[in-house]
Amino acid sequence: MKKSKIRIIFNVLFFVFIIIVIIYNEQITTYIINNYIYNKNAVIEIKNNEYSLRKNYETVQITDNFIAHDYQHLLNIMYTILDSGNEEFYFYCSDEYKDCLSDIDRIIPSNNNSDNNYDILSDINNLVHPYNTYKKLTVVMNNYGKVIVRISKQYNDKQIEYINNEIEKFKSEQIKNEMSDKEKIKLFHDYIINTTRYDKERANNMNSKEYKNSESHTAIGLLRDHVSLCGGYSDVMSIYISSLNIPNIRISADKHVWNLVFINNNWYHLDATWDDPVTNTGSQILVHDYFLIDSDTLFKNDNIEHNFNKVFYKEANYSSNNN
Repeated sequence: MKKSKIRIIFNVLFFVFIIIVIIYNEQITTYIINNYIYNKNAVIEIKNNEYSLRKNYETVQITDNFIAHDYQHLLNIMYTILDSGNEEFYFYCSDEYKDCLSDIDRIIPSNNNSDNNYDILSDINNLVHPYNTYKKLTVVMNNYGKVIVRISKQYNDKQIEYINNEIEKFKSEQIKNEMSDKEKIKLFHDYIINTTRYDKERANNMNSKEYKNSESHTAIGLLRDHVSLCGGYSDVMSIYISSLNIPNIRISADKHVWNLVFINNNWYHLDATWDDPVTNTGSQILVHDYFLIDSDTLFKNDNIEHNFNKVFYKEANYSSNNN
């Protein structure tokens, strides 16, 4: 009985001590939270799925350090999480990075302030494999620097299986070992244009409930339904080119997205959407005006819809004048 009373008294005193610490000593509280509750000093490891590319670019790079210490590092962490294919992951803001939470609020689309018109996270999304891109992304933050990222992906497992089967079927029937990389890309570029109609109806009625469930902005809509918006063209080209182990990303302007492909030691633009022009008669036309061209040629052809962010997409700045 005496020991029980002593134990009760000890527990009460310990509890009172903790309360005093919490109320009167913020530094000790922060230390306890960081080192025992959240344990910021523990090594955080990330697991990558089979579609993780782990490529470094001039604007963002893969990181294995998940305690953000500045804005660039924060971008690198967000890029690494997206590239990994995880649907949920967490990281921390360092104590010294006072603007961390406000910077996160700036770059997450759902949290954007009305005066922030540049969506950098969407551009980062363009750098990862289409199967790892987000359809919806949310974050949960607290004042002690823990950030939980939850991702709803654009493609589910059933859709991925369908797309992969269609692409592998095409490759087995059409691709020959002696073909160059350019020839392999051109063959698929021509195939999807000849079998796809640009979804003009949805493009003209983007906010209509009638087209709410349309998938023409995705690779599944293009390959299954044979109608597509620019998102479908660029996604399916990226998936196919990645299956050939050729580096590529998607690149976007304000209302348009296309591909950037690393071939022959340089980055070239490929826009299958604009190589599949809409006609008044509805007849199919195949052109190659936007097939593996440098930026000079791109802007000569069109400098409005293809006016991409040159600061972010630095790889895309290659032109014939560089030679």
